[in-house]
Amino acid sequence: MNYKKLMANRFAGMSHRPVDTSTAVIGLLAGLAVGAVLGVLFAPDSGKKTRERISDKALDLTDNIKDGYHSVKERMSSGKDELAHLKDRVVDNVKNKAAAVSQEFKEFKETERQKSRSAAQDSAYDPDNAIQDI
Repeated sequence: MNYKKLMANRFAGMSHRPVDTSTAVIGLLAGLAVGAVLGVLFAPDSGKKTRERISDKALDLTDNIKDGYHSVKERMSSGKDELAHLKDRVVDNVKNKAAAVSQEFKEFKETERQKSRSAAQDSAYDPDNAIQDI
């Protein structure tokens, strides 16, 4: 039997649409939670001990959630601070570059002015007029 051909035929008939798995994951987690609670409730321990275990597990879960929340909050805060420092560095770099380009332009402009003055003075001196003045 040609398995490659069989697999190709089976997959060709399937549609290629995106699958939303979020409901399956939520259902799986809810099933696990219900199963855990039922397992604890039907355990051979006494009712008082079982209630204490459920209470302890709920407190542990609450603490874990709080710790996770604070951890995410701290990471967000440090990320915010890092972004602020990065922004400040970028702004400083841009200001420095703009100042350097501005200074370079001023120097270029002054050099060109001096060249044009020098050229104007050279063209004002006409040797033919100088001979006539003598």
